[in-house]
Amino acid sequence: MVKVVRKVARKSAATGTMNTAAAEVRASIRTVLASWSGLVAEERHLRPPARDVPALARFLGRHVDWLTRHPAAGDLADEIRELSRRASNVVDPNGVRRVHIGDCPDIDCEGNLVALIRTHGDRLPTEIVCTASDAHTWPATWWTRLARRMRTQGEVR
Repeated sequence: MVKVVRKVARKSAATGTMNTAAAEVRASIRTVLASWSGLVAEERHLRPPARDVPALARFLGRHVDWLTRHPAAGDLADEIRELSRRASNVVDPNGVRRVHIGDCPDIDCEGNLVALIRTHGDRLPTEIVCTASDAHTWPATWWTRLARRMRTQGEVR
């Protein structure tokens, strides 16, 4: 007797939480990279790469010098810039970039400083905040003084 085993795809617990915006951007990235890779392959008489993002990116990276001299180089740059913008908006939809600065210079504070870089037009200001204390904040106009203070504290610690 032959036992027949049927493979059934298991549903992931994360299926309901799929980020459709991220999936759409990734598909757009693959499409744009595949299109430009196709142009390179056709005009340079090369075999095109596999149609996955890492392979396409490596292929284009190997031919970047040729691409920069191509008449459509500006179009490539514009498309990549737009895809990058779209991907950034998916990753951080509120437009706030977080940049680690260093240790909080306030005495006895174990927090880290993070710059909250907000987009133009945001109602909240760009500022540096401490991860341990809400009282430790510095507006952009005080960043030079903060840098001096951090250097001084760094010499003491």
